[in-house]
Amino acid sequence: MNDQTLLIRADASVERGTGHVMRMIALAQAWNRRGGVAHLLTDSLPDGLAKRLTAEPIEVHPLGPANSKLVFRQGSVEDVSLTGDYLNRLGSLWVVADGYDFVIEYQRALRKGGHRVAVVTDFDYCSSWACDMIVNQNPHAASESYKAELPECQRLLGTRYALLRDEFIHLPNRTTGSKTESSKQILLSLGGSDAPNLTAAVLEALEVAGGEPLSIRVLVGAANPHRQVLERLARRSRHRVETLVNVRDMSNQYLWADGVISAGGSSCWEWIYFGLNAAVMVIAENQRPIYEALVAAEIAVGLGEGREGLDVKALERWATSLTSCDGRERRFRNWVDGYGADRLAAALDSGVWLRRAEPEDRQMYFEWANDPAVRQNSLQSEEIDWGEHCRWFDRQLEADDRELFVAIRQERPVGQIRWTRTESGEWSVAFSVAAEARGGGLGREIVRLGAARMRAAGHQHFVATVKLDNPASARCFERLGWRRSEDVEAGLVFFRSSK
Repeated sequence: MNDQTLLIRADASVERGTGHVMRMIALAQAWNRRGGVAHLLTDSLPDGLAKRLTAEPIEVHPLGPANSKLVFRQGSVEDVSLTGDYLNRLGSLWVVADGYDFVIEYQRALRKGGHRVAVVTDFDYCSSWACDMIVNQNPHAASESYKAELPECQRLLGTRYALLRDEFIHLPNRTTGSKTESSKQILLSLGGSDAPNLTAAVLEALEVAGGEPLSIRVLVGAANPHRQVLERLARRSRHRVETLVNVRDMSNQYLWADGVISAGGSSCWEWIYFGLNAAVMVIAENQRPIYEALVAAEIAVGLGEGREGLDVKALERWATSLTSCDGRERRFRNWVDGYGADRLAAALDSGVWLRRAEPEDRQMYFEWANDPAVRQNSLQSEEIDWGEHCRWFDRQLEADDRELFVAIRQERPVGQIRWTRTESGEWSVAFSVAAEARGGGLGREIVRLGAARMRAAGHQHFVATVKLDNPASARCFERLGWRRSEDVEAGLVFFRSSK
């Protein structure tokens, strides 16, 4: 088996929406940051979404024969057979299936073939589960039973596993908006398909609502069949309405907006991450638990369910009372912190993942840096002063030629790795492992993940400088295949890696 290859099984269509595939893009990106290659096996994919995927680190394969018009029922015997064939062909240990029809027979059959199965879902739709891992990123997940045949089945439940794509979490400053209008700016986004065209119902309700004219951006998804109707409504509106089709810069849309009108689906974790004012509605039955949780927590205003259940008065009150989102970036970090995809990718692999260092890590880095073993193995072994450390740490976070990452295992920081660009264009690496986490090859895993992350960002040439009397660090780089050279007179050994 190839532990660097991951097979994802998900579909998108007008009926299913696009959310399953969109959140699997986030997993593919996180897998790529770990040095792996992700493959998407799909039976249906709208043309607009298929084009989008060409820019992502994911290889797309049709479930059936190329150019075939056959449609295979999700989770069927045929689906099992074709998925198993791809698993064997790719050498992938895992298949991650995102959908609501990957039933227990599907799970059992693939596991019987020697594969491991993870199912991403939004509700407990199996009376019993036969998979190795169940993932539900929703707040209600912990209240569901998820009875499993396997005692060792992992359950990754709750919003800390919310799957956000890179476009949201890798912004230099997501508190800086792009206010361009004097009127209030509202983003109207009811999913990638919106088959019942509730977007039109909301526009019609806003048309007759009181208050000043609004600036509204209507997002028309890749599988939405109502584009012409929505464009006609936009032209006739008393508000300033734009229709944007198959948007690829959602982060900029959230930064533009004062508020968002959203379906109660996976996209909620995006605007929650941005701390936006929001009004939500139910457009599919499986969204009801998310809707109820967000309304109960007063994270969003509830607008009801469907066209007939749309609460026009609540919509009008929300729109007229909408305020600026200045200082919003920390409002809901206890709900969605942006690392859900990394947590899931790590659970499918070694259990270790990296996050960027933050200002709150200053004290932790100071304690790690002054650990006696770290000082002994450092090129400069003197104890570090607190003031000097603070100045150094703050410069590291601000500089363009520095990268600092914290290694996490079981939600606890267990080490760090930092990169410094040299005058020759190489990236020099230094790492350390927390005293209580040493042993078992954790240092090697931190370096592997750090190098993979740098390569995913487009950097290729790395160098490490190690004292000759530090054989543990030397073995770490040797086992990763880095090239070795020595300067015995200086008491140093150098390791280089270029890919």
